[in-house]
Amino acid sequence: MELHFYPGQKLLVVKDSHNIQHPFDAWGGPSTTGNDPHMKPIPTTAGTYIIASTGPYSTQTWSWSKIKWGTKLKDMPHKKDVWYQLSSGKWGSVKKDIGINRTEIMKRYYELYSKNVVPKKWVFNDFGPIAIRYFKDINGNRMLDKNERLSGEMIHTTPENEAQSQSGNTVTLAESHGCIHVKPKDRNKLHTMGAFKSGTTFIVHKYSERL
Repeated sequence: MELHFYPGQKLLVVKDSHNIQHPFDAWGGPSTTGNDPHMKPIPTTAGTYIIASTGPYSTQTWSWSKIKWGTKLKDMPHKKDVWYQLSSGKWGSVKKDIGINRTEIMKRYYELYSKNVVPKKWVFNDFGPIAIRYFKDINGNRMLDKNERLSGEMIHTTPENEAQSQSGNTVTLAESHGCIHVKPKDRNKLHTMGAFKSGTTFIVHKYSERL
C-alpha cells in the first residue's frame, strides 16, 4: 500500500496491493508562498516519505495548539479561568499557562459549536485529535533514525472541520500553511484502511503533477 498526495488536484490517494486507487479530498498549502505575518503559508513539500506515527499533537508555535486535543477541562467561573488536566493528573490554569482566558474559550467554542459554554474537553487544537507524522527516509530502512527528523508538515483535520462533521454539516476544507488537511470521516476511513500505518510509503507530488 502507498499513500499519494496531489496538491494541485487536492487529492489524497491510497494505492492498495491490487493497485486500485482510492481518492479522498485533501488540501495542502498554497502553490506559492503566502504572506501571513505569524507564519507564512508555503507549498506542501514534494518528496517521498515514510509514515512515522499518528497521535495527538501539541506545539508552542500556536496558542490554541499548546494543549492536546481531548485534554480534560474544568470550568472555574469564580476565578474567571478554565483549568486543564496535566499529564501528572493535576490541574493547570489555561489563563496562566497558555494565555487564553475563559471568555476567549467560550467565544471560540460558540464559533465552532454554537453553544455558550466551556466544553468538557479541549477541542481547539489546530491539528485536530490526531496528526499523522512522516519523515524523509535517508538510509532506506523505513525507520526514523537519530539522523532523520519528522517533517514539520503533517496530515490532520482542523477544529472547524471537526465541528462541522460532528454537527452533521457540510465539511469544507481550507488551504493550510503547508500541512495536508483532510475531513474527519476520511481520516477515520484512511486509518481503518491502514494508510497511516508506520512504515507506509507516502509520496507528495508536485503541484503540476496529475493523477
